[in-house]
Amino acid sequence: ELIERIMGRKADISNGRIVYNGEVNQDSSVVDTSLQYQLYELDMQSAINIALYTEVGLRTTFNDKELEDLKRFLLVANQCGSWTRQYRRLLSQIKREVDDLTELDSVSWHGILKNAADGGFPRNSTFIGCKGSQPTTRGYPCGLWLLFHSMLASCYSPDSNTTAPTSVTVLHAVHDYVDSFFTCEHCRSHFLAMSERMELLAITDDKTANLALWQAHNQVNARLSTEVYDLNFPKVQFPPQDECGTCTAAQQFD
Repeated sequence: ELIERIMGRKADISNGRIVYNGEVNQDSSVVDTSLQYQLYELDMQSAINIALYTEVGLRTTFNDKELEDLKRFLLVANQCGSWTRQYRRLLSQIKREVDDLTELDSVSWHGILKNAADGGFPRNSTFIGCKGSQPTTRGYPCGLWLLFHSMLASCYSPDSNTTAPTSVTVLHAVHDYVDSFFTCEHCRSHFLAMSERMELLAITDDKTANLALWQAHNQVNARLSTEVYDLNFPKVQFPPQDECGTCTAAQQFD
């Protein structure tokens, strides 16, 4: 329900799969800007694949903090993501193998990924709603933001005493993933400085956690809006007026 309110669209959620109504044009040369506010499982899967194979995969060794941050990220990705049964099973397999370790290096990590790939865990990344006008635009950053937002929304709980992962749990895991593994150094430093300024790690309730991540995302979009990344997808504040005309008053979010 929270995802539906955030996205402003009715979702069909079945067998761990989120699909929003709308046809997908299979012509790779076509840029369909109408898909940018729809949530596709494939976009979020692709973000995880790049995170695990590329960003985490660049590590030669993992210190204690990095190993714990990886374990937390795999925990929330597994329990707070909306996945097909097979994808969740393979993601759980990766999580279990990492959970059993007290130390990790690149050889062991790539061995874990190979075991999952042999069972069908995808290596490639394909974007739909996050597809950019060029191969170098949107894609992974867009998919990663969608993954973060959807995980916080999926694990939203009004019960602060629950032992299951909550939005606050996810927010901490997101912060620690960016801190330990994000390879865009200036993106990482901006995010960590913003996190400290907004006191994201001091948040204790799930509603505030969800809204704070949207505030953070909008701050990033405002900072990047003066630079041209993709003419077909300008950096704007979410939700835009054409998606939610009643969400703002006097140019400020209500």
